[in-house]
Formats: sequence, structure tokens, C-alpha cells
Amino acid sequence: MKRRNLFKILIGMLVIIILLWGIILYVYLDQNNKSDYYGIVYEREAPEFTLTDQDGSKVSLSDFKDKLVLIFFGYTHCPDICPMTMSVMNNVVDQLGDQADQVQVVFVTVDPERDTQEKLKSYVPYYNENFIGLTGTPEEIDKVADDYNIFYSKEEVESSSEYLMGHNSSVLLITPDGEILMKYPQNRMDPASIAGDIESIL
Repeated sequence: MKRRNLFKILIGMLVIIILLWGIILYVYLDQNNKSDYYGIVYEREAPEFTLTDQDGSKVSLSDFKDKLVLIFFGYTHCPDICPMTMSVMNNVVDQLGDQADQVQVVFVTVDPERDTQEKLKSYVPYYNENFIGLTGTPEEIDKVADDYNIFYSKEEVESSSEYLMGHNSSVLLITPDGEILMKYPQNRMDPASIAGDIESIL
């Protein structure tokens, strides 16, 4: 009787082990498929927002339902990462050729105190005339940044710029159906590879 109970226990454990390995294999294969993208798969809902563009018009995320959106949070006084990222985004658009009109690059300032509509109007078109720069009240920017899990903070410095802004520097890719599909941190800023992701989605 004891041997029979032991046998049942062993069979039960074997079934559990097989099920666990099945789950592990499924997760592995699922992640392996997602790794075909150059970007880091994120997959979460993109919260709606409305801010003011460089022309003084109100712009909402839902205005771009027919496009892929590449959104970057930065500021115009940024000495390095922001100019580099904006240049990369311009190169991505160039790589896309005829498909470029299906993508919208959006720059959201994390420094609304200095990044007025007029400031964005001279900054954003320098990289690409089709890029959109967005600003708003500090409260509006706080809300959008919080919704998108973007951290930023003012850092006082002894220079003519008075202060710098520490901030997340990843670019987010949002699909037409309102999903943040993936993100591109600074170690994944290859224009050809980002364009390749976009082409595979389009």
C-alpha cells in the first residue's frame, strides 16, 4: 500500500515537472520571438495627453491614430543626449524613405519653464521640419511624464545655463492603436535598426 502511494506521489511530481517545463518553454519561445525587434519590447497602453506644439496649437496623442509615433522626453538646453537623440530620429526618418510619412516624431519638453512655444519653434525644425515639439504648464508636463513613467529633475549647475535637467532618455515607439510597443534606450540608438523595426511593423 505504501509503495502504491509513493508511486502516485512520484507520478504527480512528474506531471508537475512536465507542466513547469512546458510553461518555461512557452515563455522562452515567446520572448525569443519578441527579441526579433532591435528595441526592447514594452507593450503597455499609451496614455492620452494634450499639450501645446511649437505653433501654439493643441496636440493630442489621438491625433496620430493613423501613424506610428516616436516620442522622446528632453529639453532644448540639453548639451548632449537630446541633440544626439533628435539627430538619430532624423536619420531614422531618412532611412524610411517613402514610409516616413507614416511616422511622427514627437519631442516633449521636461523643462517647460524655459521651453516655450517660441523656443521649440526654433529648436525642433532644426532637426526636421516635420517633427513636433510639445510644451505645457509644469502641471501638464508632470502629468504626462508620470503617465509615461518618465523621471526628470532640475539640477543646479554653475554655468550660463543656470540648471540642467536629469531625465529618462529612452525613445518610445507607439503604435496606431495606442500601444507603447517598445522603447529604445541610449545604447540602442542605431538609426538603421530602429528603421528596420518600424518597417517590420508597417
